[in-house]
Amino acid sequence: MKLKINLQGKFGKNTITRKDGRAVAELISDSLNKYDKIEIDFSNILIASVSFFDEAFGKLAFDFPKEVLVKKMSLENIAKYDRALLNDILISRYHQKELDQNGHSKGAN
Repeated sequence: MKLKINLQGKFGKNTITRKDGRAVAELISDSLNKYDKIEIDFSNILIASVSFFDEAFGKLAFDFPKEVLVKKMSLENIAKYDRALLNDILISRYHQKELDQNGHSKGAN
């Protein structure tokens, strides 16, 4: 089964703060557990908020392996700047997760 989430239709202008991001993350996390594929549609919105992206998507890295997110989640109609920002956040969170699993503290060199 496939689910399409239209961010503007579902959340309107609430795509800026960490609180907004948590609401999106809860929906995505729940959907990833229930559906084979979820499509997140960014039509007609520009987010450009590190806080929102980190809360909505970055923290998913701690709950789902990268392979699961790549296989099950697709991002549609996302602006280039937002995609680059989101990619940087996910790379950073997966790197942080990898370091933590290997017994290194976040501040270790």
